[in-house]
Amino acid sequence: MTATYEKQKSEARILGVEQYLTDNVLGDNFVCQHYNACKSSHPDAFYEGQLHHVGKYYGVSFNGTPLRVVVVGQEYGHPPARVDCSARSKMFSYSALDCRFAAGQGYKGRNPHMKGTTSALRLIFGIPLGTDHNSEFLSIEGKRVHIFDAFALVNYLLCSAVRDGSTKGLSTETMLNNCRGHFRKVMHILEPSVIIVQGKGFWEKSIRKSFDSVSQVSDFVYKAKLGSHESFIAAFSHPSAHFPYNWGINDHTEYLQNTVVPSINIIHEHLGIWC
Repeated sequence: MTATYEKQKSEARILGVEQYLTDNVLGDNFVCQHYNACKSSHPDAFYEGQLHHVGKYYGVSFNGTPLRVVVVGQEYGHPPARVDCSARSKMFSYSALDCRFAAGQGYKGRNPHMKGTTSALRLIFGIPLGTDHNSEFLSIEGKRVHIFDAFALVNYLLCSAVRDGSTKGLSTETMLNNCRGHFRKVMHILEPSVIIVQGKGFWEKSIRKSFDSVSQVSDFVYKAKLGSHESFIAAFSHPSAHFPYNWGINDHTEYLQNTVVPSINIIHEHLGIWC
């Protein structure tokens, strides 16, 4: 797929996110003002300062229509602590770019979370569902760019609270409330046109409250306003949820075909792209 890229604006957004998080969350030290309150609210394992991946080509456009895509999850749910944006992108490269949708030819297969993210991005960027690695690229001003370099992966929570020996997120109300300001600020900077929420329950519980207003477009699609900026939001189950909602297990699950595909088509129609 062929896209354009506003280099200066995109770089400004990326640097804006990194600067905000460096100044207010994790620089040379963990500096979040809420650290003591959040850590005290959870008695077990607590991993602070786990930041975001913002692809270096975040902010592409197709036929003049911006597709600034943000995928939002709940939290890491595992160590290590104190991972800045640069380190997070390297971790992301290892788990996503250095793997393939399906294992083979010397490559490991992506986990269900990354498979679901792959499928969602393919659909958003107008690439048919599939498992072929060579089709996961965009043409951006003559450069071949992987779709993982053209979006942002943002967790609502910047710290993970889990029970020792578990990866299940056990965030407290204190954590959820305190991280809302950080999440809102990052959304202000990134100005996404499309947000994919991985976890419909978490959308209703926390993420939805981060926006100034939300209106429902369809069963899974919303239009949200934050300040003067509007975004389309699709809230799905997590790709690694239990059957039948585990749409990250392959590229042809019923949930993927009957929920994710039509929801993203609705967003395309509202944006006036590929409809």
